[in-house]
Amino acid sequence: MSGFKDIVGHKQTIEHLRHAMESGKISHAYLIQGAAGSGKMLLAETFAAALQCENGKDDVCGTCHSCRQAAGHNHPDIIYLTHEKPKSISVKEIREQLVDDVSIRPYNGKYKIYIVAEAEKMTDGAQNALLKELEEPPAYAFFILTAEQPDSLLQTVRSRCTKFALEPSQEAVSDEEAASLLAPYLSAVAERREDRMMLSAMGLEKTPRRALSGVLGILQAAVRDAIFVSKALPQKPLQPALRKQTQALAGAVSMERLLAVYDFIDVLIDRVSRNAASAAVTCALTSDIYRICYAS
Repeated sequence: MSGFKDIVGHKQTIEHLRHAMESGKISHAYLIQGAAGSGKMLLAETFAAALQCENGKDDVCGTCHSCRQAAGHNHPDIIYLTHEKPKSISVKEIREQLVDDVSIRPYNGKYKIYIVAEAEKMTDGAQNALLKELEEPPAYAFFILTAEQPDSLLQTVRSRCTKFALEPSQEAVSDEEAASLLAPYLSAVAERREDRMMLSAMGLEKTPRRALSGVLGILQAAVRDAIFVSKALPQKPLQPALRKQTQALAGAVSMERLLAVYDFIDVLIDRVSRNAASAAVTCALTSDIYRICYAS
């Protein structure tokens, strides 16, 4: 289960949500608005999972029963509102799935969380039915709405929500962000933890495709630093922010294998440029890199 720390961008919004959780000052209704591809649903799902996490204070732990249920989209207390018609959400659907359900206490979670994606598709009647719950929610109930066109929502609904406007994912990732993403992956490689390599690699799947090649380039530069450490050459590191991880890598993997990893990253960057599937990139960064480093 990926957490806030794995999301690229939206720092101010994430800081607000994490602070709300840490301080216990959580609003009962949130409206996350933004264009298609801005990450609205990812943020909504991560926030819902973090609220239900059994171990975390302001993020998911990824390992508890609740986090595993949330990751599998089968948590009984995280309810996704569904609708039959592709362009509208009816008052009947709001009443049956939300209004009639919200009075029932959580099954095994701390809260009961309703995620209403594409909330602008609610009819006026559906919005008015929801409004009654937003005005006087049970203490355990939270509502997360996402919308591309928030102005289509009634002002009375919008006014009851804490609102966040997301910008579309940027095509570039800063060196600092890339280093933050890669540090746990490199540590996992050095520790021969294939399971943690996979978890870290899955976090990279959220990186915009055009930026992923740049992140892989920084990974390659870190491997190059490890090669120079292995050779004991007094070379200034290309990625000083990853110095600790590259030194550990140099101590765990032979120079010949590091050279093979360096060349393989070239192949991987080429695959990304030809629109390789995210799952294929994760697999390559996990099983292929592990095999190159440690196979007999």
